[in-house]
Amino acid sequence: MNLKNLYFSGLLYWKRTKDALNVAAEAIILLAALASLFSLIYQFGFDQTAESARLLRHTREGLLLAFFTGVTLRYLTRMREIIQEKMLYLDVSIYFLLFAVLSDRLFFKEVMSNALPYLDFLGRPVFVYALLLGLSVIHLSRQVFALTRVHVKPSLLFLLSFVFVILVGAGLLSLPNATTHGIAFIDALFIATTCVCVTGLTTVDVATSFTATGHVIIMALIQIGGIGVMTFTSFFALSFMGKSSFMSKIMLKDILSEEKTGGLFRVILNILFVTFLIEGIGTYCIYMNVRGTLPGGAGEELFYALFHAISAFCNAGISTLSGNMFDPLVIHNYNLHFWIAMLIIFGGLGFPIVLNYLRLLRHLLENGLKLLIGRQRGYNHIPRIINVQTHVVMLSTLLLLIGGTIAYLLLEQDNTLKGLPWYGKLADAFLGAVTPRTAGFNIASMSALAPPTLMLTLILMVIGAAPMSTGGGLKVTTVFVALAAAFNAARGKNKVEVRRREIAFPVIQRAFAIITLYFAWVAVATSILSCSEKGASLFTLLFEVVSALSTVGLSIDFTPQLTTFGKLVIITTMLIGRIGVLTFLVSFCKEYKEKSYTYPQENLLM
Repeated sequence: MNLKNLYFSGLLYWKRTKDALNVAAEAIILLAALASLFSLIYQFGFDQTAESARLLRHTREGLLLAFFTGVTLRYLTRMREIIQEKMLYLDVSIYFLLFAVLSDRLFFKEVMSNALPYLDFLGRPVFVYALLLGLSVIHLSRQVFALTRVHVKPSLLFLLSFVFVILVGAGLLSLPNATTHGIAFIDALFIATTCVCVTGLTTVDVATSFTATGHVIIMALIQIGGIGVMTFTSFFALSFMGKSSFMSKIMLKDILSEEKTGGLFRVILNILFVTFLIEGIGTYCIYMNVRGTLPGGAGEELFYALFHAISAFCNAGISTLSGNMFDPLVIHNYNLHFWIAMLIIFGGLGFPIVLNYLRLLRHLLENGLKLLIGRQRGYNHIPRIINVQTHVVMLSTLLLLIGGTIAYLLLEQDNTLKGLPWYGKLADAFLGAVTPRTAGFNIASMSALAPPTLMLTLILMVIGAAPMSTGGGLKVTTVFVALAAAFNAARGKNKVEVRRREIAFPVIQRAFAIITLYFAWVAVATSILSCSEKGASLFTLLFEVVSALSTVGLSIDFTPQLTTFGKLVIITTMLIGRIGVLTFLVSFCKEYKEKSYTYPQENLLM
C-alpha cells in the first residue's frame, strides 16, 4: 500500500513538474521571440556604433541560447502533442539547425570551424537574422492563434489583427533608417494603413521618402495585408502545433469564409502556394521587361520586379517610382503595363476562383492521363466543378474588362492616349480599365483625365473585385445579385436564379445591406471631409473617399493635401474598406438570436 501511494505521489509530482517546465518553456520562448524582434528592429532601424554592434552580437547569441533552452524544454514536456504537428520534420530540422548555429558560435566553435569548413554560413549574421526572425514568427503565431480559443467574434478578431499590424507597421516606418529625411507619425500611420489595407493612397512620395529598408517594410506590409494577417498567422500556428481545438477551427472557418472545418490547413496552404506562384511568375515577367532600363543595375531591377509583382497581385498600386506607371522610365513600356494588369486581375479574381480552376485543370489532367495509359475507357465527368460563384465572378469580370477597356479607349482617344501607337493605346486602355478594380496604378495623372473617364473610374471603383480576393469595393457578386434581384422585382419574379440554382434569400439580403452601408459611409465620410478640407471640390472629396473605401488608391492629386484630421478620416475609411463595411458593423453588434414567435405582417408603400 505504501508503494502504491509512493507511485501515485511520484506521478503527481512529475505531472506538476512537467506543467511547471512547460510554463517555463513557453515563457522563455515568448520572451526570446519578443526580444529577437526588438533586437532586429534596433539592428536595422538605427545606425550602429562599434559598441552597439558588439552588444547586439552578444544579444543574438543569448537569444539563440534562450530559444534552444525553451524549445528543448517544450520537446521534453509536450512530445505527444509535437509529434502530431503537420510539419514535424521541419520543426525538428529547425531545432537541429539552431543547435548547429550555437555549436558554431558557442559550444564547439573550434571543432566546427576545423572539421566542417563548408558550414561557415552558419556563423554569418544574415543567416542568424533569418533564423531568429523565423523562430520569432513561428512561436508568436502559436501564441496569437491561441487567442482563437477565447470566445471572441471572428469579425472583431479579424479587425483587431489588421489594427495591430498597422500600428506595428507605422512604428517600423518611423525608424530613422526607414526614411531618407524622416516623416511625421501621422504619415507613417497613413502609409502603413494604405499598405496593410492594400489601398495605394499616399501622403508622401514613397520613392523618395523611404530608403531601401523602408521599401522592404512596405513590401512586407503589402504582402501580409493582401493575403490576410490571420491567414499568415494560422499557417505558422497550424504548421507547428498539434491538434487545434474545435473553437479554433470554428473561428478560423469563419475568418476564411469556409463551409467546413476539415481541411482548413490545406486551404491556407493552397492560398499561399497560389499567391507565391503567381507572384513568382509575375516577378520574372516584370524583370524581363525592365532589364537594362532602370538605374542601379540588376539588383534594383530585380527588387523593382518583386515589389511590383507583390503590389500588383495584392492590388496595392504602390510603386517605387515617383511617377508610378507613367514615370518616364516605364511610361512607354507597354509590355510591363500588360503584365501589371494581368497580376491585378489574378489578385482580384479571388482565391476560391483560382483554386476552382486549378481543380478543373487537375480533373482534366487526371482524365487525360488515365485515358492515355488505358486505365479508363471514357471521360469521367464530374458535374459542376465550375460552381455558380466562379461563373458569376468570371462573367462579371469579363464584361467589366471588355466594356471598361473599350470605354476608356473611346473617352481618352484624343486626350491622354493621343499620339500613342495602337498597341500602346490598347495596353494603356486595358490597364486603365483594370486598375480601378482595385489596384490604383496610374498610367496618367488623374487630373489630366477627361471628366467622363473620371466618372467611369468612379463607377469601376465602386464595383470593385471579387470576394475573398486582394481587391475591395462592393464586390462583383454583390452588384450582380443586387441587379438581378432588382430586375426580377421589375418583372414581378421573387426568386433569383443562376445556372439552375436559386440564390438564397439571406445572400440577397446581405447584398443590399452591404450596398446600403457602403453608400452610407461614403456620404458620412464625404460630408466630414467637406467640413475639414476647405477649398476642395465635392467631386474630388467623393473620389477620394470612394477610392479609400474600395481600397483602390487613385486620387485626383489630392491625398498629399489632406489635413491631419482628413488623414485620420481616410485612414479609418481604408480600414473599413479592407475589413468590409458589413463586417466592420458586425464586429461591434451583439449577435441576434432568433425568436420562436412571429408578428403579423404589414406592407409599407415603396
